[in-house]
Amino acid sequence: MSFLVLHMDKFKKEAVRGIQSHNERERESHSNPDIDYERSARNYELQDHAPGSYAEAIQNRIDDLLLVKAVRKDAVHMCGLIVSSDSAFFEQLSPYHTKRFFEESKKFLTEFVGAENVISAKVHMDEKTPHMHFLHVPITPDGRLNANKIYTRESLKKLQTEFPAYLQSKGFSLQRGVEQEPGAAKKHLNTREFKQQQEALHNLEREAENVKAEIERKQREESELQERLQLIERQAQEAEKILSAQSEIPKSSMFNHKAVRETTDEIIERQKQALADRSILTAKNQQQETEIQGLKKTVSALNDQVMNLTVDKAQEQKRHGASLTKLMDENHNLSARLEEIEKFFRWNPEADKMHLDYRQEQRKEAERKAAEQRLLAQEREQQERQRQEEQTRQAKELEQQKALELERKREERELAKVRSLERRPRGMGMGR
Repeated sequence: MSFLVLHMDKFKKEAVRGIQSHNERERESHSNPDIDYERSARNYELQDHAPGSYAEAIQNRIDDLLLVKAVRKDAVHMCGLIVSSDSAFFEQLSPYHTKRFFEESKKFLTEFVGAENVISAKVHMDEKTPHMHFLHVPITPDGRLNANKIYTRESLKKLQTEFPAYLQSKGFSLQRGVEQEPGAAKKHLNTREFKQQQEALHNLEREAENVKAEIERKQREESELQERLQLIERQAQEAEKILSAQSEIPKSSMFNHKAVRETTDEIIERQKQALADRSILTAKNQQQETEIQGLKKTVSALNDQVMNLTVDKAQEQKRHGASLTKLMDENHNLSARLEEIEKFFRWNPEADKMHLDYRQEQRKEAERKAAEQRLLAQEREQQERQRQEEQTRQAKELEQQKALELERKREERELAKVRSLERRPRGMGMGR
């Protein structure tokens, strides 16, 4: 029997927009490679609501409460429940019964949180396993915005127990997730680890199906070999009858010698053929007996493999259910701890003031460090600019020195040329 997957999250005001973008597929996600956007048209909404954003619907519901005090900035504005199971469960359901499963789940959860608080019940069919995102505003029965009062440890346990029982009463074969064992180390599962665990379950299911198909193929081969073996045995029995039959050879005389010889040759030839057939059939019989024994061993090994895979799958599902329970317990403990801290500061004004002063000091310290970092960056930028200017100045001076050196050498060459002309001997004049 498959396990019911029920996972709860709490979202503050700033997270609502991102949840809407994911649920409504408003833009393509680069962090979730499991979404097949070609199948996103198959997603559907089970909750009738007015057009608008999740944030508007939440704010409208909060406004209806006419709260005396303003809502805290860090308050939980929305809670989300993910409802699903493994792929084996959904493979047994038709599209009609899959939708009915989510409709019944939405009906139960709506009664749990109150119909006026439901924001959305979106079913995603474009990922590896169908699942529903059930979103609601955490309003208590006495009209307060308080998620911690709704999702206590006791209410979560009750929800995990009564929800699968309700679905079973509606004809769905599901069982409750495994309870966390006392003293077990808690481990938080992030989204990637959760999907890897789901993928491991899918791989076990596919491997078990492949092994079962291989068993069926081997069993068909064994059945065919058994039929061929029975045919060979019948042929061998017929050959044995021919050999065991004492064909009477007629007595020979001078009048029928030729006919008797032909009859004798025919009987001998028939018995030789029967001996050859029996030898061939015996060899085939032994060969096919060997093949059948090998097939039986293979089938037995494959059956053992299927058994091991089934046990592994059950253990993986058990770990999966336990991990979900641990995660919910951890979230609850963190929420309870946060509520205790809030209560402490709420009922201790001096501590609250000290906490605010501490946060202001931290903020100032962070601003001071940021200013120092900016100043250092400016100094580094100025030093780099000065270094580049110095390099440019040195390069210009080097160019000027090279130009002066070339000019000096040119002047020396000109002077040497003039001197060489002055030292040349004078020739005989025309007047002489």
